[in-house]
Formats: sequence, structure tokens, C-alpha cells
Amino acid sequence: MYLTLPLHNVPKKKYFFKIPVTKLCFFTVSLPLLAFFVCVIITMYKDFENANNTHCKVPNVFPSISASIGNYEPQNTIWKVAIYVHAPFRFFIIYLRGQHYMNIIRDEYFLVVKWAIILNVIENLALLGLTHWTSSLYYPYHEVCFKTFIGTSIFYMFFTCMMLTKYRRRPNITSIELISVKLKWRSFFINVGSFAFAAYFFLRHNKLCEPYVYSMFGFSEYVVVISNVAFHLTTVYDLQIEYVYFTSKGIAIE
Repeated sequence: MYLTLPLHNVPKKKYFFKIPVTKLCFFTVSLPLLAFFVCVIITMYKDFENANNTHCKVPNVFPSISASIGNYEPQNTIWKVAIYVHAPFRFFIIYLRGQHYMNIIRDEYFLVVKWAIILNVIENLALLGLTHWTSSLYYPYHEVCFKTFIGTSIFYMFFTCMMLTKYRRRPNITSIELISVKLKWRSFFINVGSFAFAAYFFLRHNKLCEPYVYSMFGFSEYVVVISNVAFHLTTVYDLQIEYVYFTSKGIAIE
């Protein structure tokens, strides 16, 4: 099957360059994950005291994500560059995933597919928003974007898991598809569980001001990020497209 964006009949040989879809997915997902780890490491090395300083002055060892990526330099710049660079590729992969879901999900559940795609788009717009509006300078906007990101992310993961588990056109799935679904469910439950722990530790810290509780909140945030990335990384198991071609007439996929 040969499709293009926009649709053209482009011969395979007439392209500027091509990218394997698996490598594109790995790059898109790995870029923000790598930036996240780099920002946390730099913050713990360079801004440890300030990043772990809370209103009740108790000792902590892990900074929050907001402090790690938004309050200091060069962490803020590293994070913003990674998110802005990977965003176009991420929206393109959303398109590819949408086409994949339309092909394998039964017609009567296309509304679920559309909702999943919409949630995924909003999730990524919210990620751009909370990156642009840092918590230290634009807290109200950052808070709205963060809540939107978490909410749409969780519901997108749930809808996707349900679609691929119960609403397929054919009941029998390949071993690769089965691995993909299992990893999605595991990532989803870890994501929801770690977010629940993060909320608990955040509220407990604000109420009781115990040592290291804010660090447990920060660590739970890390697991939320990693499980979200792991979920999206399973896209490499789903897409049967081998290459993306960049041609003079548009972008072609095969």
C-alpha cells in the first residue's frame, strides 16, 4: 500500500531521502525523554539546594519535574528545544496512528477512534503549553496545561487499550500485536498508579511537611513521565509502514 500526504502517485525512486518509521518513532519519543533525564541530572548537580527547597524547609533529594525543566538554565532551554523540535514529528505520528486505528478497528467504533485521536492531539498541545509557560513565571497557565496533559493522556491511553483489546475487526492478533497491547496496558496502569502516588505525596507534603515526602512526589512524577513515554514507544509495534519518503510532491509513506 502506497499513500502520500498530500495524496500523489509518487514513484519510489523520486525522493530526496527516506526514514524508517521505527527510527522516526524512537527519535520522536527518545528526544524528550533524554532531555528530561539531562535536566534532572543537571539540576541535582548544579541547583540541588534551590530545587529541593520547599515552603517548610524540610530535607529532600529529588527535585520536582517543574523545578528541573523550568526554573533554571540551561535546563529550561534544553527542555524547550527538545519539545519544540520533536513536536512536528509527534503530530505526524499521531496521523499515522490514526490511519492504523481506522484500518483495524470495527466501523461501529470509529467514534472511539476519533476521540482517542482528539485526546492525543490535545495532550501534545498541552505539553507544548506547559513547556512554554513555566511554573515559576506563568503558574496559572502552567497548571491548566499540566492538568489537561495528565487528563487527556490517561484517557487516550485507556481508549487505545480498549480499542486494541476489544474492538478489532479480526479477533485473532499476531504475537507482535499481542506484545504491543500487553505493554500498553502495563504502561497505562503504571502511569495511573504513579500519578495517584504523586498526588498523595504532594498533598501529604503540603499538610504534614515531613522530610523526603516531596522527593517521593518528585520520583512519582518521574515514573509518570517514563510510563507515558513507554506507552507511546509501543507505536513501533503497531505501524506496519516501513518508510517515510520526502519527495518534491509531498511526504509519502509505504
